[in-house]
Amino acid sequence: AQSLPPYVMEDARGFALSCVVPNALVGGLIGRSGSGTKEVQGITNTKIGIREIPGDPDNRNLNIAGPLASTCAAYMLMMKRYLDAEAQGPPPHEPRPREVPARRR
Repeated sequence: AQSLPPYVMEDARGFALSCVVPNALVGGLIGRSGSGTKEVQGITNTKIGIREIPGDPDNRNLNIAGPLASTCAAYMLMMKRYLDAEAQGPPPHEPRPREVPARRR
């Protein structure tokens, strides 16, 4: 970052970065009640959003926006969370509620 000219680092328009993450790891990225993304946003002064991808139920878009250096820092912190979530393995599947057949009267 030291070799980038100041006008790039201080551009008021900001920058955005987007990547695709597996749906199974989104909980690890977000954290309880959004604590993970809130923490990274607070540290880096960025906005982070995780959105569904139409037609792709297995993945989601991770979007990060803010000043250039902050956006890159937020991406690195989110990728650390991603690797940590991946190392823990997928969350256990919750059993589906059993359907009770409707009674005929």
